[in-house]
Amino acid sequence: MQKLATVTHLTFTYPDQSTPVLDNVNFTIDPGDFIVIAGNTGSGKTTLLNHLKKELMPKGARTGDVQIDETPVADMPKLVSAQTVGYVAQDPQIQSVMATVIEELAFPLENIGCPSNEIERRITELANFLGLDQNLDRQIHQLSGGQLQLVNLASVLILRPKLILLDEPTSQLDPLTAQHFLTVLGRINQELGITIMLTEHRLSTVAAMANRMILLQDHHLTFDGDPHSGLAK
Repeated sequence: MQKLATVTHLTFTYPDQSTPVLDNVNFTIDPGDFIVIAGNTGSGKTTLLNHLKKELMPKGARTGDVQIDETPVADMPKLVSAQTVGYVAQDPQIQSVMATVIEELAFPLENIGCPSNEIERRITELANFLGLDQNLDRQIHQLSGGQLQLVNLASVLILRPKLILLDEPTSQLDPLTAQHFLTVLGRINQELGITIMLTEHRLSTVAAMANRMILLQDHHLTFDGDPHSGLAK
């Protein structure tokens, strides 16, 4: 099976620092993986995640190689990147750009030149899958944090990416809403076969649905394997 992504000897240092935030990191991602990245604050989790999407790659001194579908991330055309790798940020408020939910879901499809009948079909199918049917005509500013984060996820999912990256997506949600969001992620992974990679502080919850945990310690990757073994480590 062809690897979805490969990270080879990745070392990265921010311009204002002398110590690498990532030091000789190596791992691969298989299609269908659900991977949680763990590690202390400052261990490089977000930096690693951002290296897998062209638009988010940080400025600094970088050696090594990051590829998706055997193409260097830095060389991916913008349109290909948008449709291959999705990203959901930590703060639900910063991602949406349109006034209503249905406009927010249509916007990425309009950007790639999708026909209007296809846009309508995809929105209907996805709203039904995520339980957003009753919220399509609502104003974005009327949504709760959990509803808004679900819309952010939907606006990424509607492009049918192969890989979705999420940076602590539940950190600003209450425990019940966070559990629902993570359950939805599990369904997306299991039922749609979309690969998930996220940083998450609710590790015990995610460990039950992830098939792999990557642990970053002192800027090195020190564990890559079963999440329950990773929790113990």
